[in-house]
Amino acid sequence: MTAESPPQAAESRLTVANGRAHTPRTVTALCEQYAEVCESAVDPLEIASALELEGLGDQAAKLRYGYADVFALAQDMYFRVPRKPVEPELPPDPWQEGGRLRPVLHSLLYALPGVCFPAAIGLLTGPGAPITLIVALAVAWSAGQGLAFLGYTRLGRTLDIAQTRRVLRLGLVIGLGLIVIAMLAMSRVVQPIHPTTSVLLFGLGEGAYMFGAGVLLVLGAEVWLLVALAPGVLGSAVFLILGRPPDLEHLTWGLLAATPVIALIIAVVRTRPTGPREGSLFVREEWLGAVPAVAFGLVSAGLLIFPVAAGPHGHGGINVGALLAGLPLSLSMGAAESSLLWYRRRTQKLMRTISDIGSFGIRARLILLAAVAMYVAAAAALMALTVVVANAIGLAHWQTGYLPQMAAYLMLGTAMFLALTLQALGSRIFPLVVGAMALGFEILCRNLGVSAQIVACAELLIVTGGYATIVLGRAVRHAW
Repeated sequence: MTAESPPQAAESRLTVANGRAHTPRTVTALCEQYAEVCESAVDPLEIASALELEGLGDQAAKLRYGYADVFALAQDMYFRVPRKPVEPELPPDPWQEGGRLRPVLHSLLYALPGVCFPAAIGLLTGPGAPITLIVALAVAWSAGQGLAFLGYTRLGRTLDIAQTRRVLRLGLVIGLGLIVIAMLAMSRVVQPIHPTTSVLLFGLGEGAYMFGAGVLLVLGAEVWLLVALAPGVLGSAVFLILGRPPDLEHLTWGLLAATPVIALIIAVVRTRPTGPREGSLFVREEWLGAVPAVAFGLVSAGLLIFPVAAGPHGHGGINVGALLAGLPLSLSMGAAESSLLWYRRRTQKLMRTISDIGSFGIRARLILLAAVAMYVAAAAALMALTVVVANAIGLAHWQTGYLPQMAAYLMLGTAMFLALTLQALGSRIFPLVVGAMALGFEILCRNLGVSAQIVACAELLIVTGGYATIVLGRAVRHAW
């Protein structure tokens, strides 16, 4: 047998490694064979590694192709073949969990409790009823925001559902304690009000439901929340449709009370400890981070319910326009969630497909404008639907004088959508500060009636919108 020469030996090794009958005899042919590697290579070392992996070393590069070593050959191949890197696979959509119908379900969950209030208003009497219910709503809303923040933060940081349940259970206990203290303060400390027992119990139930609902939403148990809502919502709807008959008052009270009790029981069951107790319940950064969430919840509740409490002229009384706008605004939070998810998906896709910072800023702002338009269209449609339904069942009769109030709430909803978008992308203090300023203006200028609300909401929308346009046009913000 004749021994192979060194070039022939190198060629034989390369042929065996490649599984081919022959090896390329020119660098051009070699580039064609390794085109995929060359097009995707970041530097010549990647090509050299591929060549050596398949048996082409320094000796073959020198004797067959005339290069000092395989690295020189790889460098020439690198410059001969234009870069055409293969697009990486798209990462999984982090906001797809729960399906596209989840925001619609959340819309129902935000709005359905509103059916209970018209039924309860006729059952709750006494001089302290309005202020007691407002205090209960403000405490529950703000503390509920903090509870949700703690739950989502722990779940996102640890991906440990057992730790998240423990934190939520502790937050639930603290929230219930706060609402109990608030109701005791209304009954004992604020002596001139003297709310009735039924009013205090309703306020307590209001808070219990909101805390239980917050826990279930964090844990993704929306269907169970619908189960809890069923008795109160169905009982209230029947009571209203039948014209609030006195003989159904006790039954309606029982059904209204069943909703917070069921929500609380389900929340306790869903947060039961499972597995070993790992991780601390008190993480300083998490609990301090919940403070802005609590404050923003308090400000949001104030902006939503103060016009209802102050009345159309700032001196109390029933504010029908605010009531007609407040319910669809709650319902529109599902539309806000859907628009926010759409916005985040589009901006993430934009970050993967564009490299020019200036172009990114322009297109990101256009996407934000489109998301705002989607929310405004949904909120306006829901307000119109609420007016139609209220007229049809005789709860309220439309008057053109309600238009300014509804316009103010539409601006408020848009500003809240922008604030939620800013918070989702890491800007939490600015929305809180401008929201608090708007609420303070409404309170100080309440004698101006609806005009004060219009000015406050317009200021909130302009300032928040301007800030969002600047901040959300920066690519670094979309890393959140």
